[in-house]
Amino acid sequence: MNHRDKYYIELAEIVHQTVVNWDPLALISSGAPKDKYDSIEKRFLSGLINLEPDENIKNKVKKNLEYFGVDFEEIGSYKEIELDSEILKILAELKKHIANDE
Repeated sequence: MNHRDKYYIELAEIVHQTVVNWDPLALISSGAPKDKYDSIEKRFLSGLINLEPDENIKNKVKKNLEYFGVDFEEIGSYKEIELDSEILKILAELKKHIANDE
């Protein structure tokens, strides 16, 4: 396994652990499998690998949350702002891991 492959595998594991710990809809803490949010993990991972702007990654993660049934009109603007903040905080943490690995 080359260095780059190892890097991506480690990054994928960090993203997985971060999203599992975040558990935005409390599905995992309610007994769902730990891969329940794999589509959200892929949004974070591909965005980081492709150096997408944080705003793009955040919007893609939110689109995936809509797939899980989150209705942003129903939850209200305060909750949506709170969610935006959580996603951006997670991105900052992930970028810190990336910077430490380089």
